[in-house]
Amino acid sequence: MNVGRCGEETVIRTITDDMNPNCGRRFWGCKNYKNQFDKGCSFFKLLDEDVTDYRDLLISKMEKKNVKLKIGLEKTRTWLKISLIFGLGCFGVCLVFGTILACKCSGLWNQLYLK
Repeated sequence: MNVGRCGEETVIRTITDDMNPNCGRRFWGCKNYKNQFDKGCSFFKLLDEDVTDYRDLLISKMEKKNVKLKIGLEKTRTWLKISLIFGLGCFGVCLVFGTILACKCSGLWNQLYLK
């Protein structure tokens, strides 16, 4: 077991950044490994190629794809809700104007108007 620069034990991590040429490779990284949010320990040591399994790479890519699909699904649901509200609103307006127009054309408007 390796020890990071901060003295903590290291754990095996997987590079998940698709833009990184080492995407899918595994490495030893400190428990406090720094990322885009945290400014932790910067200890980094790649594992040997025979330790890295193809399944881990596949799982990593599938997890990233799953996140993108969930975001897309949420956007689609939002647009569906907006479209449904807009459509029902337009239907209501058309129903009211259609009723008014039908009553005016048939002469029932004078009978419906309350004085």
